[in-house]
Amino acid sequence: MDHNHNHGGPDDMEMLCPMQMSFHGGTCEIILFPSWATTEVGQFVGAWIGFFLMAVLYEGLKFYREVLAQRERKPCSEPASEKKSIRHHLTNKLHIVQSLLHLLQVSVSYVLMLIVMLFNLWLCLAIVTGAALGYYIFGWIRQSTIDANECCN
Repeated sequence: MDHNHNHGGPDDMEMLCPMQMSFHGGTCEIILFPSWATTEVGQFVGAWIGFFLMAVLYEGLKFYREVLAQRERKPCSEPASEKKSIRHHLTNKLHIVQSLLHLLQVSVSYVLMLIVMLFNLWLCLAIVTGAALGYYIFGWIRQSTIDANECCN
């Protein structure tokens, strides 16, 4: 009995799409997990579009967190309130939302980094152009809503 023959396991994908440790083109990639392999052009294009959109939305998420932080700040004309406890700060709804959004932001940023680390030029291009478009869409809003000269920044 031949025990060396592999019957369609993850090693078959690694043989079909080997990991390359230098920048390369092509559409055959194992993306994050052996079960997520793009062996056809359509699969690769779908992954490209998905990562492009993820990078755009990542920039939007960063902007949204800035907007929420801006809302948390008190206006300059508002008198200083009494000192609040640590428990109050930790159970504040805005702080909890910001913490969850931070978790999402860090998670998405690591996924995008791992995709770049595949060294596929096309996937890197998807992330770089997606981030550029995201900044283009959200960056102008960021610059116009947060004024460095505002007294409460």
